[in-house]
Amino acid sequence: MTDIMISATFTKNVGQPATGLTLSEINLWLTAINKSTGAISVIWNGTQNPDFEGTNVGVYGKIYNSADLDVYNYFATAQYTGVTTLDQDWLNGGLGIDYIPLGTAVEWQYQVLAGTPQTPQEGVKVWFYDSTDTVVKWYGTTDMNGYAKDQFGNHPRLDPGTYKVTRIAGWLTFDNPDTEVVS
Repeated sequence: MTDIMISATFTKNVGQPATGLTLSEINLWLTAINKSTGAISVIWNGTQNPDFEGTNVGVYGKIYNSADLDVYNYFATAQYTGVTTLDQDWLNGGLGIDYIPLGTAVEWQYQVLAGTPQTPQEGVKVWFYDSTDTVVKWYGTTDMNGYAKDQFGNHPRLDPGTYKVTRIAGWLTFDNPDTEVVS
């Protein structure tokens, strides 16, 4: 399972961020559709509200932490019900592996350890390259447990194969590239 962030960006006055909206005046729907069978599962039924606002950009969101992107595509709707006049009150969107070119990609956990004893290293930049060490296939930074994650907090998703991994941190020296076999 993985976390997915459902967010709605509301605007007013022809494109200006609609900041400061009341969270309880935004209703959220989330539906999972099984990619193999087409079976529909309602996750949020419109009685849920965002948990946070991106205060400088008019983004209102909630995290769903039981997503299975290998089995389901997800569709979300947000409705604003308050008194502020917005450019639009309804927003829709979809998310799933089918929407981005991941092919046969699998989630791959990559941890950076260093020192004696070996301890997780936070803030290390990590690049996965193809086997020729020329084409970047994935980029992220390690979290507090030393696991490489992308800007959305996800582990690398890579097609099975052999990758060259480059790690960079100003306070550490690495023997780059590392070779990683994803299966």
